[in-house]
Amino acid sequence: MGRSRSSSSSALTTSKAVVAMSADDDAATTTLFWEWRGHDIFTEVRGARRECTGGNYDHDDVKKRRKPLIILLHGFGASTAYWRETMSALRGEGYDVHALDLLGQGRSSKPVCSGGNSPPSSTPTTPPGGIVMGKSMNATVEYSINLWASMVDDYARYHKMGDVVLMGNSLGSLVALSAATGEFINDSTTTTTMDDDGVILHAYLARNNNSAGERRSRVKGLCLINCAVGLNSRNVVKNPNLNRLQRAAFDRLFDVINFLLFDNRILLQYALDNVLTRELLGDVLRSLYTCSPDRVNGELVDSFYYPAKLGGEGAVEAIRQFYTNDAGLTPMEYHRKYLDKLNSLPLHLIWGLEDSITPINGDVGLFYCDRVANNRGGNGRTTIDIVKSGHMPFDDNPIETHEAMLRWLEKKVL
Repeated sequence: MGRSRSSSSSALTTSKAVVAMSADDDAATTTLFWEWRGHDIFTEVRGARRECTGGNYDHDDVKKRRKPLIILLHGFGASTAYWRETMSALRGEGYDVHALDLLGQGRSSKPVCSGGNSPPSSTPTTPPGGIVMGKSMNATVEYSINLWASMVDDYARYHKMGDVVLMGNSLGSLVALSAATGEFINDSTTTTTMDDDGVILHAYLARNNNSAGERRSRVKGLCLINCAVGLNSRNVVKNPNLNRLQRAAFDRLFDVINFLLFDNRILLQYALDNVLTRELLGDVLRSLYTCSPDRVNGELVDSFYYPAKLGGEGAVEAIRQFYTNDAGLTPMEYHRKYLDKLNSLPLHLIWGLEDSITPINGDVGLFYCDRVANNRGGNGRTTIDIVKSGHMPFDDNPIETHEAMLRWLEKKVL
C-alpha cells in the first residue's frame, strides 16, 4: 500500500467522540468511542475532571498540577481491561490516565477487508454482558506498529495534550517507541493526516519538523513493560548472532508457518468459531499470570473472548495480518535510528522475571539490561525494575509493579 492522503478535513472530522458508554458517579471515569478515520476507537479515561469528549483540556489546570498525562498502550489481543489496577494506582497519585484499544483489537473497530464474503456490521454489536463493540466498516487496513502510533499521535493532537508519558506492554511498547520518535511519519504505508486547509500535520507528540521549527518533544517519559521484539516473531531473524544460513532457515520456516496457518483465513475463522472457548482462554491467561493466577476472573477472560469471537471477518483479518505483516523496527533499531532523541528521554523498563513470551534473557531484555548496566543512555536516564511476574506484571503483581512505576515517575519524570 503506497502513501495516501486523507481528505482535507481528516484531522478534525475523523477524530470525535461518537458513543458515550458509561461514567462513574463522580465523573472520574469515562468510557467512550472516539472516531478515527471512520473507525470507532474505544477509550477509557480516569482522573480527568474536565469534559473529555469535546477535545479540549484546561491547560491552566494541567500546568498547576504539573503532572503529565499518561497514555496506556496494550499488547497483542488485549484491551483497556487489563489496565484496571494501573489506572486506579496512577489516578490515585494525581495523574490523568488514558487507555486506548488499538484499531483491530479489544472493543475498537475491526475493519472488514474490501471484497470480504460477509457484509460488515453498520452498528455497534452488543454481546451478552453488555460489552459494546465498535462498528466495523468495509475498509482495507494494513496493520502495523506505525499505524497504531499514528492513531495515538492523532488522539493526543485531538485532545490538545501537553506533556505526556507513554506506557506500553509488549507490542504496545513498540507503539510507544514509534509515537515518541515520530517514526510513523516516514512510513509509506500510513495515511497522512492533514488539517482543514490541506496542510500536512507532522508528528504531534515528537514534534518532528513542524512549521515553527520546534523540535521539543511532548513526550516526557517512556515506560516499556515486557517490551516485544516486533509486531510478530519474525524479527528474531535480526539477531546479530545468527549467521546468513540460520537467518535463511528461520525466514523459510516463518514462510511455511504463515502459508499453512496464519495466512489461511478459513482455518483461522474455524479456530475462532470452534476452538476458542472461555475455558481455553482462561487457561492460557493463567499460564501468563505466574504470580497471581487467581486474578484471571470472568471479566478479564471476557475482555479477550468477545473481541475475538464477535469480530467476524475483521477479527480474522486482524489476526492474519498481525502474524504475517512486516514486523517493523526492533527496539534496538529504534535506539540506533533515534539515538539522540531516545537518549534524551527518561526511559524505564519493567520486566516480569518469569515471562515466557518476552523473556528477560531474550534479545530485547538483554539489550535493555546492557543499556542500564553500562549507562548507554547517559546520565542514568534508562532504568529497569525486574519483578516477580509473568507477561503482564502490572496486573499479575500490581503492588510491586506500581511501586516501581510511581517511583520512576517521581524521581525521573516530574
